[in-house]
Amino acid sequence: VGKSSVTVNLAIALTARGHEVAILDADVYGFSIPAMLGLDGSPMLVGDLVIPPLGHGVRCLSTGMFVSDETPVIWRGPMLHKALEQFLVDTYWGDPDFLLIDMPPGTGDVALSLSQYLPRSEVLVVTTPQAAAQRVAQRSAYMAKKLKLPVRGVIENMSWFRGDDGKRYEIFGAGGGQALADMLGVALLGLV
Repeated sequence: VGKSSVTVNLAIALTARGHEVAILDADVYGFSIPAMLGLDGSPMLVGDLVIPPLGHGVRCLSTGMFVSDETPVIWRGPMLHKALEQFLVDTYWGDPDFLLIDMPPGTGDVALSLSQYLPRSEVLVVTTPQAAAQRVAQRSAYMAKKLKLPVRGVIENMSWFRGDDGKRYEIFGAGGGQALADMLGVALLGLV
């Protein structure tokens, strides 16, 4: 549905408005944030502390900075939990105004671990207009609510594009983001 691209674009937009922003790429199996930010190196280490590199003014840390693109990450829950703990605790993030976390799809171990480490987090749900994507996003929102994490709004990605003929095309349908926002009782924050 484009959660990573929404995360990167939101981070860069917040940075352009003068905010200090960092991204934790918690999608350990499908890490893509470093490439989107143009980062191809490793983070700097100072003793046991990781210093996330900057891309477009945004600090970023990702599993993708520690393994090659071809290497599959095959971790069970405890390993995921420990890696996320290190990303949060053993990392110098500075004092960001916003720490955006790009989550993997679904409602698994990563979401559970992060809700324990960051119990005051707020959730933005990203969907596309299709009903299938909306249902997956809905489950993530319901999990957040069960974990007592407030869902602040919905962003609908891949909403439409304007063709060379000047017409607006909604190739994935329309209204899914608004329907999800209504179902969750939150605002539709934007159509991308």
